[in-house]
Parts: sequence; C-alpha cells; structure tokens
Amino acid sequence: MGSNTSLNTARARWFPWAVAALTAVGAAIRFSTLGLQSYRHDEAVTAGRVLLDSLSGTMHQVWAGESTPPLYYLLAWAWSHVFGVHEVGLRSLSAMLGVATVPVAYLIGRELVGRRTGLALAAIVAVDPMLVWYSQDARSYALLVLLSAAALLFFLRARRGGARDLAWWAVFSALALATHYFALFPLAIEAGWLVLRSCFRLRDEEKHDRNASGVERRRVLLAVGFVVAAGALLAPIALHQAQGKNNDWIASFGLLGRLERTGTGFFVTETGLLKHALIPLALYAAAVALLLLRGGTREKRGAAVAAVVGGGAVALALVSAAVGQDFVLDRNLLPALIPLAAIGAAGVAAPRAGRLGVGVGAALVVYLLAFCVYADFRPALQRDDWRSVADAIGAPRRSRAILVWEQGDEPLAFYIGAGEVRVKRKQWRRAPVPVSEVDVVSGRPPPPRHDVLPPGFTQVERVTVGRMTLIRYRSAWRRTLGWGAIVGNFTGYSNNAVLLDAPSR
Repeated sequence: MGSNTSLNTARARWFPWAVAALTAVGAAIRFSTLGLQSYRHDEAVTAGRVLLDSLSGTMHQVWAGESTPPLYYLLAWAWSHVFGVHEVGLRSLSAMLGVATVPVAYLIGRELVGRRTGLALAAIVAVDPMLVWYSQDARSYALLVLLSAAALLFFLRARRGGARDLAWWAVFSALALATHYFALFPLAIEAGWLVLRSCFRLRDEEKHDRNASGVERRRVLLAVGFVVAAGALLAPIALHQAQGKNNDWIASFGLLGRLERTGTGFFVTETGLLKHALIPLALYAAAVALLLLRGGTREKRGAAVAAVVGGGAVALALVSAAVGQDFVLDRNLLPALIPLAAIGAAGVAAPRAGRLGVGVGAALVVYLLAFCVYADFRPALQRDDWRSVADAIGAPRRSRAILVWEQGDEPLAFYIGAGEVRVKRKQWRRAPVPVSEVDVVSGRPPPPRHDVLPPGFTQVERVTVGRMTLIRYRSAWRRTLGWGAIVGNFTGYSNNAVLLDAPSR
C-alpha cells in the first residue's frame, strides 16, 4: 500500500512538469516563426484599417466594417500601442493566447477522464497545425479558442453543481461570445445540458432535497440568463454588421466541400491538402477505435461528453446552414476542435490501450509537429507573400493603378504604405483616372498578354514573386483609363480590386 501511494504521488508530481514542457513546446512553435509569413487579407484589415490611433475610431471601424464582436479589437488596440502593428508585434498577442490554451486543454482532459487524457490532449493542442496557424494570425480566432476552452472547462466542473464554477462558465461564455459570434454553437450545447440536468435533478430529488435542487436550478438559470443577456447586448452590433454581408461569400462554396476542408484543416491547416491529412486522419481513427475497443467506462463517458459538445457545435452550424444562415467554415468551427480532439486523446490514454495507445498518440503528435515544421519551408502551405509582392512593386514614382485579386488589396495597401504607417489613401474607383503606370498582380503561371490598355502603355517588367506574377506597364505620359481598361487585364481571379497611388508631394 505504501509503495503504491508513493508511486502515485511521484506520478502526480510529474504531470505538471510534463504540461509545462508541452506549453514550452507550444510557445516555441508559435513564437519562433511569427514574422515568417506576411499578413493575409483579414490580418491586413486589422493592422491597417481597424487599429487606429484612437479607441473610438477603432470601435467605429469594428461597427462599420467588421463581422465579429469587439473584444479582440479592444485587446489588440491596447497591445498594438505597446508592440506595434507589424507581424511579430501584433501576432504575439494571438501567440500568447494560443500558448495559454495548452494548459487549459490539459485541465479539460483531466476533468473529462483523468491526467493521462489531459496530457494527451495538451500534446495535441500544443502542436496542432490549425491551432498554431491561428496562434500566428492577427485576428480573433486564438482568443475564441482559448475562451471557448475555458468555458468548456468550467462547464465540465459545473456539472458537479459548484456555484463558483457555474459563475466562471457564464463569464467565459459571455467573453467568448464577445470575441466571435460562432462561439454560440458549443455554448448553446453546454447551456442546454446544464438546464436539462438541473431540471431532471430537481425531478429526481424532489422527495429527498427539493430545496437544494431548486437552488441549483435557479443558479443555472441565472448563469444561462447572464450569457443570454450578453448575447442580447451584442445583437445590435451583429445585426448592423450583417448588413455589410461580409460573410455571404461562404455559401457560394459547396457545403460538402467546406465540411471536407474543415476535417482536413483541423489536422493540417486550411492550406493543407487531403493527402497531407491522410496519416493524421488514420491515426485519429485508430485512437477512436482504441477508445471503443479498449476504453473503460470513464474514458467512454468523458469522450461522450466531448462528442456531444464538439459534435453538437458542428450539428448546430449545419442546422443554421439549413435554415439559410450558412457560416460553415473551418475557422468558424474552431471551438469544436478541442472537444473533438479530446475523443482521440481519451482513446490513446486509456490504460487498456497500453503501448499501442502510447504509440498511436505519439505518432499523431510527432506527425502534427513535423507538419508544422514542414509548412515553414513550403511556401505553398503558407499565406500568400504579399510583403514580397509589395517590395517588388516598390514605392510609387508616378501616378499608377495596381490591379490585384481582391484578397490582396488590403495587404498591398498596408505594405506599400510603409509598415506601421497606416495607409491613408486607398481608393476604389470606377470613374476614369489618369495614370502613367499600371501594375498587374496575377497568379501563376504567368498569363498571356492582354492588350486591353490603350496605345502608349508598354510592358516594361515581368517578375515572378512566389506564387504570383507582377507585370508592369508604363506610358510616357499620364493617360485617362476607365475601370474596364484596367480590370480587363488577366489576374486569374474573377473578383479584382484596384489601388491608386502616386508619389508624395
């Protein structure tokens, strides 16, 4: 008896050190390459258009042009005034939030099943490429994942009836909603679970301790009411932002394809291909099989709770799509990633899974980590390199128009606008404009020449920049061009944007 107690005590002391080591690994992966990739479109919007000098100006931009609630931008505004809006400075906020998610994942796994499951889940979260990707993204997703995970943790604890845990669940749920509207999907599952549990408990225990059960039910209703009130306060912002139709593009892609991309992306990011995800998908399937075949009652119950929350969140998103509000997208379903990952973690950590479980779990973690490193050396798996394109275009020496795919207008405006100096002149015009240079940024392979520019414009440069091609046309003097003459040049995309700039006077 004494030796077993000593052994258990030694193991208990070892787990915190293991979690600390995994957290350090997660930090190393996230912080070491923060500046490797340039900003993508939405990040450039954050850095160049939303985060203004004044907080009121920033909040107005969120109200007028964003599609998410204001909490992340409040934090990012304060953060940017200390660390700047360049890639490393601004993304470090998301990296810090992503690192903080690792120990929270451990606590979730421990609450669901036990310490072994917690450690397996923390290992997955530390190196999962999708979570690493959005921990290096100047948007709200890392904060969404952290707050949703914290809400899940206190939901698991609140099922035991603790008033303090229930209060913390309500707080983190409200904060998650204030970060991203799609936190609603898992939170609705958790809220429904707590309410139903309190109702059934009141019915089952009314002969024994009806008063205590009634108190618990009132606490649950108060907590859920607090979250509902927080959502109601956000509703006017959401309704106003919806008028901008910033998310309408999602439904233009097939639902089945987006679901496939979500399943793939959860393992190898949104830039990874199905071939990259086959191995981790197989390993995850093996982990689930181990859970079903060798998992004990505790593992299966914990995994079932995780499946209800994670799978239920996805199911609610599909129901929303069925009634006409289609927002099914990998990044919008990020709150479901950790509870779904917990199912596999429970399988590999099951004591009866033995060495096979350890081997499957280790193989999964090693592959995810290797893919993170591999992506750092593969531009095809990275964000489009708008920073290098902007360097190739250079500062304006004459009045010019820059034609680019619409996802490149904000990054080019940011980088050509000299880094942290926010762009003050960015115009979309359909009226004729006088320019003496037209720069066309297209995809690869380089397009055939399109002689849509009027006589006098001559191609003076064609250069390949990563996955893009820059073609520069110049005229000896300024010529007035209509919208059609500019966008008639081939970029390889159907939706294009035009930037107009000129030398500073």
